[in-house]
Amino acid sequence: WCVFFSVCRRPSNPKMGLLFVILSVIFMKGGVVRENLMWNTLKKLRVDPGQRHEEFGDVRKVITDEFVRQRYLEYVRVPHTEPVEYEFRWGQRSDMEVSKAQILEFMGQLLEQDPQSWTQQYREAHSTASSSQASSSNHR
Repeated sequence: WCVFFSVCRRPSNPKMGLLFVILSVIFMKGGVVRENLMWNTLKKLRVDPGQRHEEFGDVRKVITDEFVRQRYLEYVRVPHTEPVEYEFRWGQRSDMEVSKAQILEFMGQLLEQDPQSWTQQYREAHSTASSSQASSSNHR
């Protein structure tokens, strides 16, 4: 997990590292990720939502309850699915506190790839960064 902590703003909190990974997956997949894809991705990183994790405890509860309650994630039921399916999106708090450019930089380091090679995400990250900087400078 040290790779995640080097980019995450609060490295002393492992849950923030987990959140950063989840936000990265959502961002790279276009802003919405089905629950089963998220669980499969986390399992590849040896974080199984079906098992108790030594660092996070009940992973599924941390993600679907704690992160949602803190407004870092949205956990939304997909309409007209049987059996019922859910998807994850960035929450309001993540939009305010986490830079998409930072996420892209993180993914670049992780996968040893130039962040600009993901052209769509790069454009979104840098248009978001410039628009949020513009709006924050207007409030001063």
